[in-house]
Amino acid sequence: MYQCYHAVCDFENALYALECIGPKSRSVRYYMALGNLYKQQGVERSAVACYKEVLKLHPLALEAIEALMEMGQITKEIMSLTSEMITGRFDWLVDFIEGCSLNARNEHQRAIARYQKLLLVNGPSAHVLVRIATSYNNIGAYKKAVATFEEAYNLEPNLTTSAGTYASLLAQLDNEQELEKFCAHLSEDNQVESYIAHCYLALMKEDFTRATTLSERACHMMPRYIPALIVRGCAEMMGNKTTSAMITFRSILSMKSSCFEAHKGMVMSLLRFERHKEAVIAAKESVKQCPGQARTFLLIAHATSRYPEESSKLRERAKDFYLKALTLDPSSEEAVCNLASIYIREGKPKEGLEHVKTYLCSHASARAHTSAGECYLAIRQFEKAHQHFNIALDLNRNYVRALNGLQILETGENLENSENEFAPATPHTSWINI
Repeated sequence: MYQCYHAVCDFENALYALECIGPKSRSVRYYMALGNLYKQQGVERSAVACYKEVLKLHPLALEAIEALMEMGQITKEIMSLTSEMITGRFDWLVDFIEGCSLNARNEHQRAIARYQKLLLVNGPSAHVLVRIATSYNNIGAYKKAVATFEEAYNLEPNLTTSAGTYASLLAQLDNEQELEKFCAHLSEDNQVESYIAHCYLALMKEDFTRATTLSERACHMMPRYIPALIVRGCAEMMGNKTTSAMITFRSILSMKSSCFEAHKGMVMSLLRFERHKEAVIAAKESVKQCPGQARTFLLIAHATSRYPEESSKLRERAKDFYLKALTLDPSSEEAVCNLASIYIREGKPKEGLEHVKTYLCSHASARAHTSAGECYLAIRQFEKAHQHFNIALDLNRNYVRALNGLQILETGENLENSENEFAPATPHTSWINI
């Protein structure tokens, strides 16, 4: 009965069906299902009690360990419940519990180190790799997260754990082709993750009606699942339902204050309503909740640069935030290119060029080469500007800013005002990519 009710998302009757089972018939599977139901409905105290019963009966129930850590349970207490297993061939459990604990406390770098220790001692594990990838995503190391997810899914092609998070990363990196392949081969065993992945694909194709439908299905099946709520907020935002998006992002932050995607959603929603001061305050809150992350300073810089009135004071503030982001993450293309634009506007293109040249020593992208071309154009080194615009178009033949740069060079128009032509630091317009 429970499975039937759960399949049609009738959680109230599913819970009633489980609660009717007598104490003598209650198994590990029973307590796990009951704990998950309580957790979905936000009844944390009852969920914790169920997960602890799971560990008493089966100390190696990793899903129960993670759930308890997410709900703020003390590491020592969980260690005591699994103490009989933390010897001999199961001593790896200590590192796993510590990794979960560090993740729950938002110490993601240390969690990654713990999980990597597990891999070194016990060999490759798709489930551990997924947890490492999720930790990378939590600190904004998107490319590392994608590479680690790919390694995990290559080890176990039918694995669907965190498939929605992987899909969101592919969308952020504009990799529509890879996302399409991933969705085509995604197992339907885990419907929620499948709905989330297909929702991101629909957003990339600008099919907002389908995206909204898929996100609502995912949230209906798991009402408090953060990745499902994030994609719903994203679909609402891109479908111009900004008020609904704000409500969704606020509900996420009430459950998980360290969710950067929700902070970003709030900032972008406020900017759409032209509430610039509130947007900057919301962006600064992300720095407090997600400390030590370059993307939070990029968010403040973006909010600061969107004020309708521009002044040297606002430009200086935005520049300071981009420099802070670059200190934390020297590989941040967003920070490098927007800094170059600000320096051009200030009449200091050589300073911007130094940042871009340093970035291009280890990275290549259409955007970075275009920024280099704009800097060379501003200092009137037209041959080098032409070279970089062409390289940018080799990497992305439809890149508009590079095409504009070449047009200026070839027609000779606006050469005297080229500093103003490329001056505004305009971050990506697609909500997913901000």
